[in-house]
Amino acid sequence: MRRIGGIALTVTGFLACPCHLIITLPLLLSLLAGTALGSFLSQNSGLAYTGASIYFVVALALGGFLLLHQKRPGSQSAPPYPTCILGDASETESWQSSREEDQPSTRR
Repeated sequence: MRRIGGIALTVTGFLACPCHLIITLPLLLSLLAGTALGSFLSQNSGLAYTGASIYFVVALALGGFLLLHQKRPGSQSAPPYPTCILGDASETESWQSSREEDQPSTRR
């Protein structure tokens, strides 16, 4: 899940790069033409550049952290199969059920 989030943040961060807004802002304004949001963005394009710049920096930093930062070796995580009982391979004891239906027919 960390990898998917890191990739999503990194890709959207590159797409929100302020240098791409020369192309994407007019396309966005044409898609939003006639709406209140389109009118707001056309009147406040500096705010769009500022927001895209902030998102660009934060998304790349967080995406890079999620992709490149490894888990701490001492951190405990849940086992992949919580019903699995992990045992020592060198144990020679065998587990036997005390229920009658689990016993072999000679022991009933």
